Amino acid sequence: MNLFNPRDYWEERLRSNFGLCGVGYAGIGEYYNTWLYKVKRKIFLRTMSSLSMDLMKSNVIDIGSGTGFAIERWKELSVRTIVGTDLTQVSIENLQKKFPGDRFYQVDIGSNMVTPLEQGHYDVVSAFDVLFHIVDDRRYQTAMQNIYALLRPGGWFIFSDNFLHHGTERALHQVSRSLWDITDILERTGFRIVRRTPMFVLMNDPIDQTNTFLRLAWQTMLVLVRKVNFLGLILGAALYPWELLLTCYLKESPTTEIMICRKPD
Repeated sequence: MNLFNPRDYWEERLRSNFGLCGVGYAGIGEYYNTWLYKVKRKIFLRTMSSLSMDLMKSNVIDIGSGTGFAIERWKELSVRTIVGTDLTQVSIENLQKKFPGDRFYQVDIGSNMVTPLEQGHYDVVSAFDVLFHIVDDRRYQTAMQNIYALLRPGGWFIFSDNFLHHGTERALHQVSRSLWDITDILERTGFRIVRRTPMFVLMNDPIDQTNTFLRLAWQTMLVLVRKVNFLGLILGAALYPWELLLTCYLKESPTTEIMICRKPD
C-alpha cells in the first residue's frame, strides 16, 4: 500500500524552502541549482520561440507552477494571459503575492475535478518537471486527459519528462516512465506528438542511460557537490556553455527532455 501523500510532501518541502532548492534538485545546493535553471531558461525560450504560434495572442496555463519559473518565462515571451496552478497552498499564496495581476489556482491536475479552470480555452498548456512527480499511474493518465480538455482545438501541450528507453523507474516522489508508456498515453488521450528536444545533456541525472560508468560519475559528482557546496558554482559554470551547445544539436539526451504535442483541430 502506497502511503505517500504528494500534497503533504510538497506543502512541507516548499514551506521549509520556497526557492530553487525547494523546487529544484534536492540536496545539490543553491549554486548548482542556479546553473540548472539558467540552462532551463535558455532552453525554454529557444523551444517556445521555435513554435509556429503567435505568443502575444496566446492564453497560457502552467501546471505545477511552484515558485514561478515558468510564469516568469511566459511573461518574458509576452503572452496575452498566463494562469498558474499548483498542488500546494503555499505556492499559490506566494505566487499571488509575486504576480498580483495574474490568476493562480490550487489544483490537483491528477484529480477528476479541475474546476475552476476553463475547458477548451487555452492555446498552450505547460508542465515542466511536474508530471513525473505524479507517482500513481491512473492519476498520471487523468492528468493527461485534464490537460487535453483544457486546450482549445489546435492548442499546444509542452512538458518535460525523462522518457526512458528502458523500463520505468520508480521512487517515493518520482516515477520516470518509459517513452513507450508516455507515448501510448498521449496518443490514446488524443494528442499528436510533434517532437522531443533535450532540456539537459550533461548537467542532470543520466537516468535514461544504463551505462554504469556514467551513472557512477554522476553519483560521485553529487557526493562532491553536497560535501563542498561551492563546487556546484564551478561545475555549473564550466558545463553551462557545453550544455547549451549539446542541447542545440543533439536529438536525444540521457536525461530530461521536452516533448511538444498538439491537440488536433
